[in-house]
Amino acid sequence: MINKIALLLVLFLVSLSGYCQGNTDFQSRFITSVDYKLNKKWKFASEYRYSLENDLQKFRSSSIQLETKYSLTKKLELSGGYRFTTSFEEDNHRFFVAVGYDYNLNKNFAIQLASKYQFSTNSFDPDFMNEFKEPVKMIRQKVGLEFNVPKSKLAFNTSAELFLKIDNQPYFKFNRMRYTVGTDYNFKKYGKFGISVFYDNKYNPMKDDRIVLVTKYSFSIHDFFKKDKK
Repeated sequence: MINKIALLLVLFLVSLSGYCQGNTDFQSRFITSVDYKLNKKWKFASEYRYSLENDLQKFRSSSIQLETKYSLTKKLELSGGYRFTTSFEEDNHRFFVAVGYDYNLNKNFAIQLASKYQFSTNSFDPDFMNEFKEPVKMIRQKVGLEFNVPKSKLAFNTSAELFLKIDNQPYFKFNRMRYTVGTDYNFKKYGKFGISVFYDNKYNPMKDDRIVLVTKYSFSIHDFFKKDKK
């Protein structure tokens, strides 16, 4: 059963890759992240991302992100952080705050809801921002579904995310929709490896949509040492 699901996912990724060659840009992201759980409420995380574009032929950007998370309840979590991104030609600073809610339908299925506000700018110089590029303010609304394969460390997930740009007229402007499908394998003590693909359906005259293949490895320092003690 697991092999069949994994095969279907691979075929889906290959078909998306073939589709995007003639219609939109095929990009990729390679992500590594480390987090540490200070106590039951607080968690700190860092992340490094390396991105390619132009059908994986050109370097797009690299970024470093720092984030703090606070659990209000077992299901509700608040977070905030900062991301610095560079393309060697242009830098970008992003600050964000978010709230996430996870609800387990049963032992195998879970619904995930998230709302995020982000502020991005290329510079903190007022003259630069007024003359070149104004800061971008965005609201993101996400809903996802996760399926944990019974008696397995494998999980599958899918989500849809709405991006709304905060503008003067109108106040909220539709920017794009993002559709994601992926899978994760939990190595428990040694972290989690995930592979996913998302499609950005943008609303602009250029219609520069993209399909992005994401590979991610996450490691929890707290879980590593906690399991060692046991």
